Amino acid sequence: MTEEVEIREWQEHGLPSDDLSIENGIFIKNCRRWPLIIDPQGQANKWIKDMGSELNVQVTKLTEPNFLKILENSIRFGNPVLLENIEEELDPALEPILLKQIVKKQGQMILRLGDQDVPYH
Repeated sequence: MTEEVEIREWQEHGLPSDDLSIENGIFIKNCRRWPLIIDPQGQANKWIKDMGSELNVQVTKLTEPNFLKILENSIRFGNPVLLENIEEELDPALEPILLKQIVKKQGQMILRLGDQDVPYH
């Protein structure tokens, strides 16, 4: 489901070399929805941040007051987002993102975030 070269690149960016970590990396790469990672040791968090540094990954938490603005800008400009420290309850504003409720409006892909339409990139 992936090439050995890609796995080596992941390992250079901090992914552990054990089979379980590699399998999880493959799942993350090939999943249709946004992955949820339970990461008590912080290894996946470090790996994603390192891999995403070239892609300008935005790191935020639901407890930060500007997390919706970060999400909006990331959706608009196509930057990846890493939401850290997710608890059992999610903010309802995330529902359109998690369900990928993207619609085409006037020839443009739009995602409704809160009370505004955000161009989806």
